[in-house]
Amino acid sequence: MKKQKEIFMEGGGEGDAWFVRNLDKLGKHDPVTDLIVNEGIKPKYALEVGCSNGWRLDKLRTIFNCGIMGIEPSMKAGIAAAQLRVPVHQMSASCLPVTREGYDLIIYGFCLYLTDPDDWLLIASEGDRALAPGGHLVIHDFDDVEKPHGVPYEHNDRVTSWHFDFARLWEAHPAYERVATRSLSGDRVTILKKQPRLQITSIK
Repeated sequence: MKKQKEIFMEGGGEGDAWFVRNLDKLGKHDPVTDLIVNEGIKPKYALEVGCSNGWRLDKLRTIFNCGIMGIEPSMKAGIAAAQLRVPVHQMSASCLPVTREGYDLIIYGFCLYLTDPDDWLLIASEGDRALAPGGHLVIHDFDDVEKPHGVPYEHNDRVTSWHFDFARLWEAHPAYERVATRSLSGDRVTILKKQPRLQITSIK
C-alpha cells in the first residue's frame, strides 16, 4: 500500500491533479504573509513546504529581499515555478534540504493535513533540523482541530485528510513557543518561534 506522500509525488498523480484544480486560486488568499508582516518577522532565508508554483515565496522575496527555497510534490507545479524564478525541489515534508546556516523562516503551506501520521514525528524533526535558532515556523492548516480526526479526501479514495493542531508536534519541545494564531473561516495560521537557547534554571 502506497504512502500518501508517494501518491502525491508520482508523475501525473494527486500532486499534479491538485495543482491543476487550484491553479486559478493561487495567490488570492494569503493570510500567511499578512500575519508574518503583522508580527514584524523579517526573514533572511525562507523555506516553504507545499509551495505549489512558488507564488508566496516570490511575494516574500519582493517584500523582504530574502533568499527563498521551495518544497513541492507536484512536478507540474515545479515546472511552473521556473517561470517565477523560484527554486523548487520535488520532495516531501519528511526530507528537507538544509543550508549550513539553516532557514530563519519555514512555512508549511496547507499541506500537513495530507501527510502520513507515521511521518509526523519525522516531519517535526526535519523542520527543527532545518530551522535556525531564533527562527520562526508557520503552519497554515485546518481550524477544526479540537479533536484530532481523519476524513476521506474527496479527490482520491486512497488518501485521508487529517485534521490536527500540527503545531503541537513542535510544542512538545520546550524550545518552541507559540507566538501568534489567526483563525479564519475554516483554516488557521499559527506561528512558533524557536528559542536561540533553553534557559537553565535550578529547581528547589
